[in-house]
Amino acid sequence: MVLQTVSQINIRQAASKTASVVCTVPANTDVEIVGAKIIWKDNIPFVKVSYKGKRGFTNGRYLRGLVLKVKNRDSAKYPKLVVIASGRASRRIKIPQQKKFGAFCQKHGCSMAAASIALQFRGVTKSPYEVYSYAKKHSGGYTGSKLTIFGIEKVVNKIAGKKIAVWKGCPEGTNKRIRTDIQKAIHDGHIVLLEQKNPIHTNAVIGRDIDGKYVIATNGTTKKVTMHWLIKTVLHGKAGRKNQGNWWKGTAHGAGYVIVKRA
Repeated sequence: MVLQTVSQINIRQAASKTASVVCTVPANTDVEIVGAKIIWKDNIPFVKVSYKGKRGFTNGRYLRGLVLKVKNRDSAKYPKLVVIASGRASRRIKIPQQKKFGAFCQKHGCSMAAASIALQFRGVTKSPYEVYSYAKKHSGGYTGSKLTIFGIEKVVNKIAGKKIAVWKGCPEGTNKRIRTDIQKAIHDGHIVLLEQKNPIHTNAVIGRDIDGKYVIATNGTTKKVTMHWLIKTVLHGKAGRKNQGNWWKGTAHGAGYVIVKRA
């Protein structure tokens, strides 16, 4: 697995902040992850990496998109906390269990939970129910069913007050492009909301585990999956914004994915 540095990093001989520096790596540069686990020492998540033939340990907080921790919380509504590397101030996202946010979210809350995660990623705190209330009031075409992935883009941008999310369609025959877009987005430190099939469900791809798998967040928890699984379960539908709806009325008008950009 290859990850990108957030800023200039030191690669050290051992997993210690006092160990000798083997070399330095510039910001926005790819390093290969060669360690099988994160070594926590003095509250620093050391990761073994390789750069230009040199190996050693570095602070994992400066490797974009690396999921550093998944912690249990004593909360029925937000049972998990995920810590994602993004520099000195790691991103912390509480994963909502959408079924705890009222009758609508019990049935159709996955898209509201995904929007909540997207907003937290950019520092905006909104519960799935608050997203639903806002969407119902401000997004036309309400059907009584879930918010589409296209609708999520519009609602997230409206709540954030700026364009932080970009929707892309998933017509048949575009799996190669979808794969490339997801890989690049996570590599660059963004997250991806993805509409999937069997069953219809909105997942949030929030980063990479140390073992190279992708980490998705939904239903109050996280799960490690492969890129093959993500592509295999992608929901396909019509291309073009004009063919989409804000609220669910069938797969043809509800497919796609949303890239939520980092700050």
